[in-house]
Amino acid sequence: MSPEVTAHVPTTLRVLVSPGRGRLRFLPPERFEAGRELVTAGQPMARLTQSGTDVILCAPIDGTVSSIIGLEGEPVVAGQAVLAIEPIAS
Repeated sequence: MSPEVTAHVPTTLRVLVSPGRGRLRFLPPERFEAGRELVTAGQPMARLTQSGTDVILCAPIDGTVSSIIGLEGEPVVAGQAVLAIEPIAS
């Protein structure tokens, strides 16, 4: 008896990147489901402090946080990945 084969649906992660140099601070999660953080497009996810000015980084899509890449409180540079979001399957 052979195991059941299921169709593989590739997942495309969206990566949130820093728009410039600064120090990274993650904002508290708003919602959880089954132990994963759910986010909505436009939701504030992190704060980047640049020379006394704060820039808010927002989720680009609805989804679940797949991984935190940046380190809380650490300096980041422009284009550096800070977290990955897996889109919600339709």
